[in-house]
Amino acid sequence: IHSGSVRPVNIRPRRPEDLAQCVEALSEVHTVDGYPHRSPDDPVGWLSPADLDSAWIAERAGRVVGHLALVGREDALWVSRLFVRPDARRSHVGERLLDKARERGVLMLDVIEQSTSAIALYERTGWTLLERRPADWTLSDGTRPMERLYISR
Repeated sequence: IHSGSVRPVNIRPRRPEDLAQCVEALSEVHTVDGYPHRSPDDPVGWLSPADLDSAWIAERAGRVVGHLALVGREDALWVSRLFVRPDARRSHVGERLLDKARERGVLMLDVIEQSTSAIALYERTGWTLLERRPADWTLSDGTRPMERLYISR
């Protein structure tokens, strides 16, 4: 698809009635990318963690094509639950969601090093790498992935 023929994407706050489509999109992303690493038993709960500050969706023609949440932890806002449907990639959906979130100020995020596409997005959009460290959790095979910690500037 040429960029001129792509329908515009609307970024807006997530509403409760969006959750069913968010779960559907999350399932597609998990199947294609393995994100999140473990498919959540309660995807609606996973999309709305206890430390949720706010969440946005990207929609095109009434269909949820992307999602981003901000959570509050360690006295900062962290990007969380960012995903874009495979068929909506390469149309700046992730960038638009990150731009919307950055309106809230300086943000933090962490990402495992296996997520090369996500890392490329963060670095392309100006996030600064603060450190590499072992994650405080393990993959299903028992290994502890390396994660990268970024800050928006």
